[in-house]
Amino acid sequence: MYEPYKILVSPAFAEVELKKSRFLANVIPAETEAAAVSFIEETRKKYYDARHNCYAYILGKDGGKVKYSDDGEPAQTAGLPIFNILKESGIKNVCTVVTRYFGGTLLGAGPLARMYADATKEALASAETAWMRYGIEFSVKSDYSDGEKIRRFLEKENIDVVDITYTEKVCFVAKTGFETFADIEKNIISLTASRAEINKEKEAYFIDRN
Repeated sequence: MYEPYKILVSPAFAEVELKKSRFLANVIPAETEAAAVSFIEETRKKYYDARHNCYAYILGKDGGKVKYSDDGEPAQTAGLPIFNILKESGIKNVCTVVTRYFGGTLLGAGPLARMYADATKEALASAETAWMRYGIEFSVKSDYSDGEKIRRFLEKENIDVVDITYTEKVCFVAKTGFETFADIEKNIISLTASRAEINKEKEAYFIDRN
């Protein structure tokens, strides 16, 4: 029910060229259709002088929401090749827009499709990815004297920290796997001489960068 799935950690970019036609691929993480649509519109405005801004997105942890567009290119030469590369990558919650600047020479359906696919592939190759896994969300409250030690420990262990608040105490909200929580708890207790308060909050997906 709670299968792991691959995500993009941050935006990525690549450019490829054939016969002076330039293909600019911008890829971003997008958790909602509204975020994907907004990115597509922003890209169209950014490259307003380009002939085509073709796109594809795959949303949901099961990849159940998909859409792609040729944006005026011949049918199945742009949106579908972009989508196919995204699908092959296994990445979910991702949106790619490939902008084409026409170089003056018609490329033909085969080379055109290949260039849209290659631009997407190059962008994904340069992107940082991670896995979303199901585990535990937990909180750590400590005095300010221990806060920096805890922060450095969580950072060193690549723990998915989702929030830090500073009031009377420092409070970290983080996520980790079921199998690693006990060790993290033990280490924080040792690090702070049992001064930190650690609580399991709920089960949740977390970013696993290890």
